Amino acid sequence: MIKFACVVMIASATTFLGGLPSSDANAQTVTVEQYQHPKGERDLNFNKSYLEGIKDGLIAYNMSIEDKLFCLGGMPSVLTFERASDTLLHWARKRGGDAAGLSLGLALLYSLKEAFPCKGIPR
Repeated sequence: MIKFACVVMIASATTFLGGLPSSDANAQTVTVEQYQHPKGERDLNFNKSYLEGIKDGLIAYNMSIEDKLFCLGGMPSVLTFERASDTLLHWARKRGGDAAGLSLGLALLYSLKEAFPCKGIPR
């Protein structure tokens, strides 16, 4: 009987705690437009950390595959936040309004592929 009560209590707690994170979660992709024109200091800080995470993820993925998407040079590949941001913004400016609605992750990938092509570099 005690075992049954423990199982019921654990199941209830799990159900309750599982519902908490989803009640306030607002997952959303940041677009190039939102990155270029943050609404305030809070959005600016969020955008910076968002780009930093995307940048790190793309570099980690790129290092793990055989056919590289972009070639930064150097081992290990290093890309500062400032350089990534400048590369992204330069790429977006060249495309004008076409890039505004694109997700920041895709825009960064496209900008890195264009700025750091792998042609002629041994893989």
